[in-house]
Amino acid sequence: MQMVDRVHQILSAKLKPGDRAADATMGNGWDTLKLCELVGESGKVYGFDIQEKAVLTTKERLAKAGFMERAELFCCSHSEAGERIHENIQAFTMNLGYLPGGDKQIVTRSESTVAALKVLTQLLSSGGLGLVLIYYGHPGGKEEKEAVETFMQEMPSGWGEILRTEIVNRKNCPPILYIMEKK
Repeated sequence: MQMVDRVHQILSAKLKPGDRAADATMGNGWDTLKLCELVGESGKVYGFDIQEKAVLTTKERLAKAGFMERAELFCCSHSEAGERIHENIQAFTMNLGYLPGGDKQIVTRSESTVAALKVLTQLLSSGGLGLVLIYYGHPGGKEEKEAVETFMQEMPSGWGEILRTEIVNRKNCPPILYIMEKK
């Protein structure tokens, strides 16, 4: 099972129709699609990506599934989530690294990722879930991984619980998944 499949499994156990969620890094739109499926017709998903290609691919994927009315997509940094989302959310996803099949020179960066985490963790409702999947085998990836780890470790225990899971028998920068659950 791929880490992304685990993320979808966790989201499936958490989200219900009518919920609000955010995909902080749309990429090819798979997480956005899953979130739209889970929140149903009465729910809403906010999607963010700095690459127009990612936004267009996600729009096409959602339109094909008939989910466009459930989503609001933004071609901007995930650090701008606080300016775009004006309600609490029950979950957010974030896949860090580069767009699969896209320009590998365009990657998520420590500063914007930590800024997005600060905002999204505040937007989470009580019992809400944040899933942060880190791919760090690219230039700047280790620095971003360290910044995210520092952010996670410095979150007050009163906020909630943060679980770190990773594949320990894979070489070459195995992905790391943080599961954040707000009290």
